[in-house]
Amino acid sequence: MIGGDCGVGGKLGNLYEDFRIPNENEWHICPKDYCSCFFDIGVPKKSLDSKSDFIEFRAKELGLKFEWFLSAKCNYDCAYCPSLIHNNLPHKNTSEQVFKGLDNLFIKLGGKTFTMSLWGGEPTLFPDYIEICKKINDYGSRVFTTTNGSRSKKYLSELIHHSCISISVHQDSYDQDRMINNIKSIVQEIHDNNLSNWIMVRCMVLPGSLSHWKKFVFRLSNEIPNYDESIKLSLNTLVSLSPDKTEFTDVLMPQYTKKELDLLHTYGRLTKI
Repeated sequence: MIGGDCGVGGKLGNLYEDFRIPNENEWHICPKDYCSCFFDIGVPKKSLDSKSDFIEFRAKELGLKFEWFLSAKCNYDCAYCPSLIHNNLPHKNTSEQVFKGLDNLFIKLGGKTFTMSLWGGEPTLFPDYIEICKKINDYGSRVFTTTNGSRSKKYLSELIHHSCISISVHQDSYDQDRMINNIKSIVQEIHDNNLSNWIMVRCMVLPGSLSHWKKFVFRLSNEIPNYDESIKLSLNTLVSLSPDKTEFTDVLMPQYTKKELDLLHTYGRLTKI
């Protein structure tokens, strides 16, 4: 366990052995100029620069949050995804170990609830994944799943009962008709059962691909009932990889044009295009 997805909070121990939970007054000095990680954007922050326009940020009702990298195993092989976080090798962990780790976490928290973001790789490929989500729900806590959305309509329609779903849509890997049908099924399941869990659709926008995503968003807006209220939709820029392609860097892909970056800056978080 480490403090923060980027590890700025230091090592916290091992979930299967001994670990500690930081308290709410435990602040860290971050050496980065900005927070680019999707998972840590909501972490409370305060600027040390008195001249900064950004003084303090604290997300509403964030509470205690954990991120769990379940496995690097993935059925996609996106060129912009680091080799450290995706492969087609067997899982290094087992569901039995995950259940044990969760029990350890529950004991340590002593009744304090949290949100748990599960990702990979492709987390829905992990054995007993929905049962893992159910166990967290039974403890009184919420789950966020980051997935490529490639599982069946039946699977995803069950998953939305136990986890919020963030679908990362990858142009070179996904089947558009299947993806839209999957999203429609999730939205319908939320509506029919009045679920509090939500669906987010994050389009991974490569340089030069805006026309593709414009057509995709147009289809969503025409085929998803109450599109604006039903889906949290975003267009995401992509960052470069290190020379050995093992990890992300802190800079965007250099191939974006100024026009693309201007549009992505304006419509990076959107419900319409």
